[in-house]
Amino acid sequence: MSELDRFPELTEYLRGRGHSDEEIELILAELHRKDEGVMIDSVMDSIDLGDFDIEEIIKAALGEK
Repeated sequence: MSELDRFPELTEYLRGRGHSDEEIELILAELHRKDEGVMIDSVMDSIDLGDFDIEEIIKAALGEK
């Protein structure tokens, strides 16, 4: 499944704006980069608020869970 298939509404919107499939792939890649940053910011905010237990995250990452 290509990225174009994963986001049909966004793909059609971008096609409607005249973007080629190659341009849409680049736009979707940029969207993923932005999403990664937002996710990390959200996790850090949750840790600061005490909603996420950083110790549990560390244990899970190191296979200690």
